[in-house]
Amino acid sequence: MNRSRFLHPRRHGFTLIELLVVIAIIAVLIALLLPAVQSAREAARRAQCTNNLKQLALACHNYESSNGSFPMGDHIGRKVDFSAMRQDFGHFVALLPYYEGGTLWNAFNCNVTAFLGVNSTVNGAGMTTLWCPSDDVTGLHAPIDGSYDGTGWDDVLQPWAYSSYAGNMGTFAYRYGDTKIATSDGIFNHNAGTVTNVDGKPWGYPAAFPPTRLASITDGTSNTLLYGEHAHSKISANAEDETPMESYWGSNWWVSGDWGDTTFSTIFPPNYFKTVVEATPGQPPLGSPVAPPNKFPRSNNYNMTAASNHPGGANFAFCDGSVRFIKNTVNSWNPISLQVSGDPGSNFVYNPTQPKGVFQALGTKSGGEIVGSDQY
Repeated sequence: MNRSRFLHPRRHGFTLIELLVVIAIIAVLIALLLPAVQSAREAARRAQCTNNLKQLALACHNYESSNGSFPMGDHIGRKVDFSAMRQDFGHFVALLPYYEGGTLWNAFNCNVTAFLGVNSTVNGAGMTTLWCPSDDVTGLHAPIDGSYDGTGWDDVLQPWAYSSYAGNMGTFAYRYGDTKIATSDGIFNHNAGTVTNVDGKPWGYPAAFPPTRLASITDGTSNTLLYGEHAHSKISANAEDETPMESYWGSNWWVSGDWGDTTFSTIFPPNYFKTVVEATPGQPPLGSPVAPPNKFPRSNNYNMTAASNHPGGANFAFCDGSVRFIKNTVNSWNPISLQVSGDPGSNFVYNPTQPKGVFQALGTKSGGEIVGSDQY
């Protein structure tokens, strides 16, 4: 009897075919699991984004309770010699004490414009409440290395920090430079009128709008947009003048209240432009149905449009404090058909040729439109 058969049993290993089958099964499982993981991560990012907008909406209401109105979107500031200038800090700065930014607010010098070196610490502070997790976090701060013209009005090199959100400016954009400023139908706009300049003479825009009060939102707070997504990673890549300065300074700077920085218009529905590639003159931009002429006195169509990195739409905070997801396919007028006339300055006039869509109606605070939540 051969006892070696029992003392040394034959060992079987994996064949090459069996190994390949196992690898293929693992690959299929990974392929099935990866989209679920990515979807779960996006759901978490979207939930955090919703929470950020909720905090901003609550901050606005606390501000309104203390001051009788929502914060100004933009107002007249003072240069280093205290002469008047058109723009100063915006609503995100004014709200600082109401969304855990009291320390930064105490460090901000309101006697001069935000563009000066004395306010550089606040300018470079990146507020996490103002940043959507789906936005590219590498764009939260610009480098301070002199590689771009990032100096303020006093030639001090500034650190820049940005926001993923912007306030609702309404259907159109206000004009500037004369006393015939177009009707403002949103929440945030240039609110200062006339101030006394250093020479004792009046300076400013007498027809500027007062800050928005709750009582002036006659369309209903649940039917009016307050804040929306304005993804920096999308907008900064579509630099207005295609220079590094515009990418760093001209879009989404969180301290500014100017249009294109921290305000958006509802002329175009969310994520209307599918690309950040500039159009060749006379040719439509890639991914866009057509290359519309610019609809704004300053900045450009892309910078003024609500945009997000969430698939299918964007998050918006309403004036009642709620936050809702609005799809890219929300009913809208045809923005291409909107006519504008005049030069890009004080004679820029809108000539609407069609009724507002649902998205435009949500952008107005007193337009008299009736909009149900089932429409978006």
